[in-house]
Order: sequence, then structure tokens, then C-alpha cells
Amino acid sequence: LQCSSTCAGGFQRRVVVCQDENGYTASDCDEKAKPAEQRSCESGPCPQWAYGNWGECTKPCGAGTRTRLVVCQR
Repeated sequence: LQCSSTCAGGFQRRVVVCQDENGYTASDCDEKAKPAEQRSCESGPCPQWAYGNWGECTKPCGAGTRTRLVVCQR
């Protein structure tokens, strides 16, 4: 199955059942040998916002604006 997250701490699950040689459900499998039903699958850290300092105001008084660089980074 697909990973539950594309980054940071996802997991995958699968169904594990005990079957006989004909594919029918059985109950005499060794529980100690049961394969894992879940595993982690994270693919590194999630992206984060990176931002610079605010720039100068566009006006010395009244209704000016300030801008800064904002980017999404891995």
C-alpha cells in the first residue's frame, strides 16, 4: 500500500493472514513467525517556509508596504 505521508513519519500497512496450501484460512500458523503488518516509510523531512527580512517601507508616511522573500524549501 501507499505510504501514509510523503514526508516525516509515514507508515505502510498490509494484511497478514494464516492460510493452508490451498489458500484457505487456517489457525495453526506459528505466531512468532508472523510477518510485520506495518512498517515506516518516511521519505525525509517535510518542506518548510523560509523567509527573509522585511524590506524598506515604500512610503515615509501613510499606507506604505514592506515586502520580504518567502519560499517553500525542502
